[in-house]
Amino acid sequence: MFLKVAWLVLRKDFAIETKTREILYTTLFFAVACVLVFSFAFVREGQPVEGAGGGILWIAILFSGNLALGRTFERERYSETMRALLLAPAPRAAIYVGKLLGIVALLSL
Repeated sequence: MFLKVAWLVLRKDFAIETKTREILYTTLFFAVACVLVFSFAFVREGQPVEGAGGGILWIAILFSGNLALGRTFERERYSETMRALLLAPAPRAAIYVGKLLGIVALLSL
């Protein structure tokens, strides 16, 4: 039951995102802006700081993921689908895991 609910939520979120691409564009823009800001911040005397590239990339990925997860839940709350999901006879953890896996799938694309 748990995996079935998580799979259904993941499929629903992925289908909505392939139609609208709202989260994809927002996340991509935020990640690029984050990388640009940090790349300017980690330059000293015209030379980039060594080892900062990996940290910049992970910060951009984590912040973008946080933004995407928040926007996914906001879209659900705005259209009252979150209430319907919470009233369904399904484990709440499965709903969260399905949404989380959907965001991870979108971020990995």
